[in-house]
Amino acid sequence: MKKSILSLTFAVCCLLPVTAQTLSKADSLQNEIALLENALTNIQADLQEKTLQYNWELTEKYIEYCKKLSRITNFNQEPRLVQLATTIKPQELEPLRLAYEEAKKEFDALLESYPEYITLDSLYKRAITTEQKKDRKVALDGFYQRIYKEDKAYRPLLEKRRKAIKEHYIACAYYLLNECKKNREIVPEIYNYKTERILKETNPDLQQLSIEISTLSGLQRETTRKYQRLKYNLKED
Repeated sequence: MKKSILSLTFAVCCLLPVTAQTLSKADSLQNEIALLENALTNIQADLQEKTLQYNWELTEKYIEYCKKLSRITNFNQEPRLVQLATTIKPQELEPLRLAYEEAKKEFDALLESYPEYITLDSLYKRAITTEQKKDRKVALDGFYQRIYKEDKAYRPLLEKRRKAIKEHYIACAYYLLNECKKNREIVPEIYNYKTERILKETNPDLQQLSIEISTLSGLQRETTRKYQRLKYNLKED
């Protein structure tokens, strides 16, 4: 009996270092996984913040750029801006919306004083095929060009309408930007890639944010790969 107990004791003593080593490796692995999880959380938070800052800064620079143009570009094609301008109609923007409606009414009244315009506009709206739309638009554009030269009232009313819609939509864009900042959301892209590139190239702050976003994105991908390899015991590629 004593011999059996001694043998068992000896066996247990021999196993203790191995067990301790195994537990130590497991603990070390879990610690490393926990560190990577924490790192990923921090990277994601930084990346999200930088992305928001870049988006807000770029949107503001684009609005400032559009203010210098004679007319708006693609503002009135962004659904949320159109919704703000035509459906939601924030109270603080109502004076600008009403000014645009009045300018549009005056401009339309001038156009509708021409029977030719009424006919051409009606034909264009009733066009079915692409070819019909193309041909009738050419005819309508020809009419616009002619009265631009012949009717002295046309150009001032056209410019008044353009100015009014530009001011209204720019105000809507600022309103949307401020709402997104308040809610910590990305502003929908109201600019195209070419304009974004130009604005970024001419603005050091945007350049720096872009570099930081790229760096954080790369770091996030690499950290994610390390985390997945450790957590799921994956082999190196």
